[in-house]
Parts: sequence; C-alpha cells; structure tokens
Amino acid sequence: MATVTEGGIQGSSYTGTGQSIGTDDTGFTAQGKEQVKRVTGVTKDRVYHQIDDRKGEFIENLQGFVSTLENASQNADGFSQQLLDGAAGYVRRFSDRIENGSTEELVRDAKQFIREKPAPFFAGCIALGFLAARILKE
Repeated sequence: MATVTEGGIQGSSYTGTGQSIGTDDTGFTAQGKEQVKRVTGVTKDRVYHQIDDRKGEFIENLQGFVSTLENASQNADGFSQQLLDGAAGYVRRFSDRIENGSTEELVRDAKQFIREKPAPFFAGCIALGFLAARILKE
C-alpha cells in the first residue's frame, strides 16, 4: 500500500515536488475557485435568461386568472365578493411586479422576504405541497 510523504508517494513510482495542493490560495485552489465562480456566473445568466424568456407566458396566465377571479366576483355577493376582489387585486399586483421587474430584482426581493418573514414563506410552501399532493394523487 502506498503512503504519502513530503517528497512523493512511497510505494509508487510517483515523486512530487513536495508542494501542498489545496491549502495555498496562489495555487490550484485559487484557480479552482475562479473556475467555479465563472461557471456559476454563466449558469446563473442562462437561468435568468430562460426565466425572462418564459415570463410573458406566465404573466398571460396570471392575467387570465385575474379575469376569472373578477368574473366570479361579479356573480358573488357579500363576503365572497370581497374575498374574490381582494384575491384578484393581489394577483394583479403580483403579475405587475413580475412584468415590470427584472429576474435579479425578483430573486433579491424573494430572498429579502424569506429573511424578514420566514413563517409565511414556510406556510406557503406547506400549502403548495398539499395542493401538489392533491393534484398529483388524482
């Protein structure tokens, strides 16, 4: 079995220079960090570009949902009408924010909301999980 020594690997034909890899920021570690940053930046740019390309379709769907809520509100009365009007207003504001904001701004706002109000975020995740389970179960 080979063992690592300062001059190389004992028990093998490899002899190194004795330099440590992975602890010196001027060597391979710094190069690796820079490469990871470049790959991460390129990946993030591609994801943001794809999101921007599909944002229009999502906004159209949200606006259709607003129309559905408004039509249902016209046929409702009392508390139901107020609830539907409030939901339509909320979805309309959400749609406008998505339409007028860049993807980077939306991600930044989402991170800030999660930091400031984690309980509503987790409650929403749980609600979406239950909804997805109901949809997928059928």
